[in-house]
Amino acid sequence: MKPIIIGVDTGNRCIKTVHNVFVSGINKQKAKPIQSKEVLKYNDEYYTLTKKRVNYLQDKTENDEYFALTLFGIAKELKFRGIKPSNEAIPILLGVGLPPSHLGLYKDKFKKYFERAFIKFNYEGESYKIQIQNVIVFSQGYAAIFDDFQQISTFDKSYIVDIGGYTTDVIQLNNGKIDTNVCQSINAGMIILYNKIKDELENKYGIAPDENQIDHIMATGIEINPKYPMVDIINQITTRYVEDLVSLLKEKGIILTFAKGIFIGGGSIRLKKWIDQNQEIYKPYYIDSIHANAKGYEACLNAIQNQKKSG
Repeated sequence: MKPIIIGVDTGNRCIKTVHNVFVSGINKQKAKPIQSKEVLKYNDEYYTLTKKRVNYLQDKTENDEYFALTLFGIAKELKFRGIKPSNEAIPILLGVGLPPSHLGLYKDKFKKYFERAFIKFNYEGESYKIQIQNVIVFSQGYAAIFDDFQQISTFDKSYIVDIGGYTTDVIQLNNGKIDTNVCQSINAGMIILYNKIKDELENKYGIAPDENQIDHIMATGIEINPKYPMVDIINQITTRYVEDLVSLLKEKGIILTFAKGIFIGGGSIRLKKWIDQNQEIYKPYYIDSIHANAKGYEACLNAIQNQKKSG
């Protein structure tokens, strides 16, 4: 059987594949859950997805949470693509990524974390056997520009700004090529913004909505309950957050007034309105798919496979 290429973007807030996205939240238990849908059984333990994300881990190999979340991603992709379980193991080529600033420290560990010869699991009542034949760890963010590379390579100097869950990762490009001297990871992700908003609302009202509700208000501009007006407060805090992020970048010599800012990631998509309003960011360029990293991993894996065939 021809290997199935699957890219999984293991984010701090969400897991993304080419066709799926879900919160990086998982529950593990020994007993079979009452619910029958969205249950994954692996190593005699049952996993279900939750809306409560797992705790932030800089080193995601510390426990098996991200392995189980990635299994969910693989299972969802196999199901979406109509690939049925069989007696033979399904061969998988897996593409994952790390922020550029973490590659040197964690790349080998992350690769070994997923390199498990034959994996048996049950997903939604169907028993799968897969073989992860190879794992390639890509530079998160850089993979996301794969489809736009021709356009981006015309920019003399640019910065990929990947606003994620806990961090904002920045890569400098010169005509599309990475400048390895400028790869920064800043603790200024969306979860930090949500926490600031929740703190402000709790101070004002004694209660606060959860992250998903805040995200919905940001997306729609619609109040949840008119008795507790939040839209203006959220707008003000988010405006300050973008201003503070730009200031942090300037302190590190990253000036988006004179270089093209290439904004990627779910955070960039959500913050587009506020990024566009910031006067210090000149004509931002958006990769507006939350699936861009996963798509990039798969595109790179396909290119590697094609090169092997032609070589």
